[in-house]
Formats: sequence, structure tokens, C-alpha cells
Amino acid sequence: MISDEEVKRIFQKSLDIPDVVTGMIRLRGQAPAGFQLDRRISLQIARGIPSNLWEGAPAAGCIRHMAVFNAFGAIPKYCFECYKVVIAPRTIVELFKLLISYQTLKLPNDNTRKCMVETRNYSSGSYKGFVYCRGMEDGNEVYRIVKQAVSSDISPEISVTLKRGCSEYAQVYPEYAQMDPGKARMEYQKNWQFYEEFVDENFIFEKLDNSDDRHETGFSMRELFAMQFWLRYAATIGDTSYLTLTGGKFLEPIPK
Repeated sequence: MISDEEVKRIFQKSLDIPDVVTGMIRLRGQAPAGFQLDRRISLQIARGIPSNLWEGAPAAGCIRHMAVFNAFGAIPKYCFECYKVVIAPRTIVELFKLLISYQTLKLPNDNTRKCMVETRNYSSGSYKGFVYCRGMEDGNEVYRIVKQAVSSDISPEISVTLKRGCSEYAQVYPEYAQMDPGKARMEYQKNWQFYEEFVDENFIFEKLDNSDDRHETGFSMRELFAMQFWLRYAATIGDTSYLTLTGGKFLEPIPK
């Protein structure tokens, strides 16, 4: 079991850095100033093989898939074999413990795994972990491994579930999320292939960062920013467990 003291030992020194979250928030409220931020700046931290490097995945990864869906309401064929193991930590400390667990987690395909705070208004919970899988068989195996790891490393009371693809798809097509083997499952619509080909021919996507961080032992500057935001988010929603990571230092809530 990962203790609070171990979390504090691993992260407290790394998090004792100047605040950059406030500056990022200010930038969002200002007109462009002749520069733009690197799109790789993210509120998520990932481990494992990048999803855009999976076999059969387009170079732009999930950004391409969401472009097809957002522009035409079509779910890409690739996404019908996408499954996610979803972990729902109850506190910010448990989210950091999940990140520690990811470091040593042994999965069949070094599956992509992410930690994040939940800021989407259509999704429940405050903190999330995702492990991405290809196909139901891979999903079931990864679910078994992750369920056991979360139970032994953090707590058996943390919710771990297996779902199909992105929640955005299921909002428009509820049947897409159907996983009951006794019920008919949604299939790919052949005419959607036209939309996929149109996007591939006419949409230009930025080149993704393909750096290999699956065996990362430290934390990059981008990841430290994400952690800072997580802690400020915890302070905003009243999760005082973040004080374990700040050594008792109170943080300002994120401005509305």
C-alpha cells in the first residue's frame, strides 16, 4: 500500500516551485500577444506508449478522431475497438498515488495511461485515471490487472470500471457505450468512411510530440505545471487532502 508519507516524499520537493498556474489563467483572459503556447502543455500526465503510436492509429491520434466526430457527427472506425479502464480516485492524494502506481504497472502492450482532474461538466467525479485498450479482450485483461493494482496500492474502495471509447460519443449515440453481451452493440456506419477520408485529405493537424516517456523517473516542466493545477483544483473544490502535498501550505482557489 502506498502511504501518504511516500507520496509526500516523492512529490513535495518537486511541487515547491514558483506558481505558473496564475500566469496561465491570466493569459487565457487576454487577447493574443504575438505568441502562442506550446499545444503540448496539458492538464494530464501520461505514461506508456503514446496513443498515436498504437498499431493502425493515425499520426494525429485522438485529435484526428475528434475532428471527424465534431465536424460530421461520425464516430471513426478505429474508435469502435477503443476501450478504457476508468479509475476514479476520491482525493487528490489518491490521484498522486495512482500516478506512482502507473510507474510500475506491467501491462500487455505498455498501454497508454493517464491521470487528470475532471473539469468536464458532463462527467461525474473530480479525479480520473484512464488506461487505453484495443478490443474487448485487451480491455478485460487490463481491467483485471489495474483493478488488482489499485486495490493493493491505494484502496479496494476506489471505483475501477471498463467502458467503450469516449464519453462524447455516447452522449450522441448512447448505444455506442453498450457493453452488455446480451444486447446488440452499435456498429460502424459505412457511409462514415466518406467523412473520415474527407478529414484525412483536407484537415491539417499539428505534429504530435512522440517523445518516449514511458519509463520516465522524474517529472518534466509540463508535468509539474499539471500537478500545480491539480493542487489548485483540489483547493477550489474543498479537497483539503492537498495539504499533505504542500506541507500544510494553503493554496488560492482557481478564479472562476
